[in-house]
Amino acid sequence: MTVQSLQFELELLRKLVEINTTVTSDSRQGYVECSELIRLEAQRLGLGTEILDGRSVTIDGEPRPNVVISLDGASDIEILLLTHMDVVPAAASQWQTNPFQLTVKGDRAYGRGAADCKSNIVAALSAMSELAKEEPEINLKLVVTVDEEIGGRAGIEYLFDDIGLRGTAAVVLDSAPNYISIGASGALWGRLLIKGISGHSGYPERADNAIYHTTRYVEKLKRYHRIVSRTRSKIKAPPGAPYSKVHGRFTITMIKAWKKENIIPGECEIRFDRRLIPEEDAEQAQRDLWSYLDELAKAQEISIDEFEIINTLNGYYTDSKHPFVRLFSKLASKVKGERLPLAADLGGNDGGILAEAGLPVVSYGTIRDDTQYHSKDEFVHLKDIRAVKEVVAALGRSPAAAFSPK
Repeated sequence: MTVQSLQFELELLRKLVEINTTVTSDSRQGYVECSELIRLEAQRLGLGTEILDGRSVTIDGEPRPNVVISLDGASDIEILLLTHMDVVPAAASQWQTNPFQLTVKGDRAYGRGAADCKSNIVAALSAMSELAKEEPEINLKLVVTVDEEIGGRAGIEYLFDDIGLRGTAAVVLDSAPNYISIGASGALWGRLLIKGISGHSGYPERADNAIYHTTRYVEKLKRYHRIVSRTRSKIKAPPGAPYSKVHGRFTITMIKAWKKENIIPGECEIRFDRRLIPEEDAEQAQRDLWSYLDELAKAQEISIDEFEIINTLNGYYTDSKHPFVRLFSKLASKVKGERLPLAADLGGNDGGILAEAGLPVVSYGTIRDDTQYHSKDEFVHLKDIRAVKEVVAALGRSPAAAFSPK
């Protein structure tokens, strides 16, 4: 795959990567600039465009511009292509290249969001621009959302619950190119506060350091991962996964105490990520988690002052025998020149909202395991941009009759 053969795609990817769209639970940036770039590029390609801002459902009232790009066909079949513009933080000091400047080395393009998920935006737009010159039977709607990385209410949930966006079926462009995902893991993101007694570090005997309680507690809490990992899905895991079927997971991801060296913290916050198998009930998983946390705290004589689930992401799966799954599998396997396995993603994605609305959902994309997404030196393989583009184009060229129930 040469740089010259992907000149349009890489130029657009360069522009997208240069716009810092980092999001955290407390802040976000670059949304307005990025959404406008996507809208103008789609308009230039002759595609329908619309910005649907979800700020009305936010607490901070800041812009949440979701972009919807339409290619009209000659039927009432409408396929949604779903991806996102937001990216996770990047520590520039840890990168070999500037994370917000696209750097092409051989068959790889480096930059934050290069794989997750800006190359998927590029691939879909490139495919739709080619289809716009033809006479497709089906309608394609590319939906580029915000706040996906934090499970935000103002993204796809706003579009479905408040705007009423719907379709015949959906492809989530937020997965890998070497298998077809027919489901994704759910997630519980949460926090708990462990109490101690604050004091001056010059008089430690007068205080009760919450950090010491927390480290003791966390060491025991590691066992919970082993417990939930025994929960196994009926759906196969992706190639290279630790188990043949998707499994449950629990990880401590953040620990926060005080901000000054001479103050002994009286409380310490733990944040965690509990991953659910696609079939798992989130409410039951939350009850089981709290029961374990509470019993462990009592056994350790530790006081949990607060427990809160910050965000819930429901898992989902589509029947492997569904006609849409079979159609997409056939098209993608033909493009790749090999039969692609069906699996469920270990990570989560916005497909759960679509599945809850009754749409058959598959996931595909440029995010290979080796692309270092959510880590330093993230990159995308150029061949995978081409592959995703060709799969989307093949889908767009399908006759409307292919989507009718047999």
